[in-house]
Order: sequence, then C-alpha cells, then structure tokens
Amino acid sequence: MILVQRHFHVAKANRTSFERMSSGGLWPAMREMGVQMVAYGTWGFAGTGDVVVTHTAYADFDHWYATRRGYSASEKVGAFYNDPDILNAINHLMPIYTERDALIDYSEAYPFLLDEEYSRPNVHYRTSDTGPSPLPPTFGRGSIMEEINYEFGSDAVANECKQQLTEFVWPEIERNGGRVIGLGTSALANNNTFTTFISYPSFREYVEYGRVPHMNSESSVHEAWQSIRQSSQSMNRRLLIVGSDYGTNS
Repeated sequence: MILVQRHFHVAKANRTSFERMSSGGLWPAMREMGVQMVAYGTWGFAGTGDVVVTHTAYADFDHWYATRRGYSASEKVGAFYNDPDILNAINHLMPIYTERDALIDYSEAYPFLLDEEYSRPNVHYRTSDTGPSPLPPTFGRGSIMEEINYEFGSDAVANECKQQLTEFVWPEIERNGGRVIGLGTSALANNNTFTTFISYPSFREYVEYGRVPHMNSESSVHEAWQSIRQSSQSMNRRLLIVGSDYGTNS
C-alpha cells in the first residue's frame, strides 16, 4: 500500500471552490476506483500555509497510475478512465470536478510506502468483482493530523522503535481518542527512516496526549516514548489542520 501526499499550490481565493470540487466530485470518484483520501488541509502552527495538501492511499503504484486522468495531450490516461464500468459509476461526479485542475498553479507529489501491518487505510484496485472503498474516517474540519518524520542510526534501531510505537504508544493514543492512519517510509528517503500519521479530534487533544504520554499512562508507555526519543537522531513533526468534513465522522 502507498500513501501519496500531494501539495497543491492554489490561490487562497480559489480554495473553497477547490475543496468543494474535490469533496463533492473527485474524492467520491476515486472511492469508486478503490482509493481513499484520508486527510486534507493546510500545514499550521509554524508550517507553511502556501499549499493545500491531500493524503491519498492506493493499493500500489499501479493502482495510483490507473487513477491518472491525463493533464496534457501527451500524458497517458490511467486505466480507470478507459474502463466502462468505472466510467458508468463516476459519470455523475465528473462534471463536479472538471474545472478543478484550472484552479491549480502546480502540484508536487511525495509517495510513502505504507507498512500494511500497521496502517489503517482500506483500499483495493477496483475490478468488476469488487465495490468502492469505504468512506475514510474523519474527525472533520478543524481537527489535526500529526506527521512525524523519524531518523535513526540504523535499520535495526528503526525497527525496534517501530515496535515500541505500535505496541505501546499507539494503543494508548487510540484509547485516549486519537486515530492512527499509518506508518511508512518515504519512497525518496533512506531505509533507516520512517514517518507516522496520526489524527486527533482537535489541537487540545493533541497537546494533552499526542506530544507526550498522558499523565495516567502506564509506565511501559512512558518508557517506550522515552526510548524512542532517545534512540532517534531526529524527530521532525508538523501538523495538518484538516479543512474538510469529507468522510465518515469517527
């Protein structure tokens, strides 16, 4: 499974229209292809506000390529846009997002290879025998998604910290009301790194139990968190302020 983080450079005056065309047209159409758009918004709290960002999950790179619409006469159109069954399912949605590309100055994609054992998106390559992907869960507009990029001295240390995160830290975060999206390695980075994506209902919850263990957490959780911090050479985090109610409220 892969997660594609795409930064769209869209003028602020056009962002309401961009979100409307996306949430009402393109993202539902991509669901018909077995895709999930799991987080959308802008970077906040010392992050750049120059872009709007989508986080979209696919089964693999072939799945991603099959969704491509073709943005120029020379670009190959993805397989789904030549599939009569898919086109029949999305014909009513396509007029909603036809003009969406005209709002984009340019965009940049950053793919992550998701560890399927630890990642939550539910996606598949749509065929005539399968249905659309389910609506992704969301805490809605104004909620927070945290991205942390970890770097370690070796793959062995990275794997040990991955185990501590998923065995001790994540269950505690989810018990307190957060929601794990996934863990993956940037396709453009070294193997001794990984990135985590976790959602929180609001900034208050993130501050209360997302940055540090909750005060009522068991000692094993505190120890795991401390070990990860001590073992990582760097932990670069940023917060996405969710800018859409698209999805099923969790």
